[in-house]
Amino acid sequence: MAYKIKLDQTKCVGCYACYVACLDAHFQAEDDDAASFRKIRKYTDMEHEFEKNICVGCIHCGKCMQVCPQHAIYQDEETQLILVDQKRCTGCGLCETACPLHVIRFNKAGKMLKCDGCLERIREGRQPACVKVCCPGAIVWEKIE
Repeated sequence: MAYKIKLDQTKCVGCYACYVACLDAHFQAEDDDAASFRKIRKYTDMEHEFEKNICVGCIHCGKCMQVCPQHAIYQDEETQLILVDQKRCTGCGLCETACPLHVIRFNKAGKMLKCDGCLERIREGRQPACVKVCCPGAIVWEKIE
């Protein structure tokens, strides 16, 4: 079953719940390089003259996959999520440059890290952590037909 994570910026209230849920789902408190795969950004609406925080994350568009010379980034056949094979990653950084949302980062070993859509949670029939905690419904998990 294929899915897509989507963000509606107009609904995001910048509460950091998804940011913290992501961090909690992927790392232990004692991990030195623990960091959320979601990023808080300032968003300015010039038309209505207001500024707020929004929390963006990987939308699994595949742009990073297209530029990876080692083919370390691939699309999972079952879920269609874009994933990383850490063993193949050389840390060249091309994926980071290609990411339109700038949400790719690297661990202490220089290997690329990105959102995996909470693949283990999905395999258990649950929603990604960020989707589950998003009270305003800004982050949604949609089936792709």
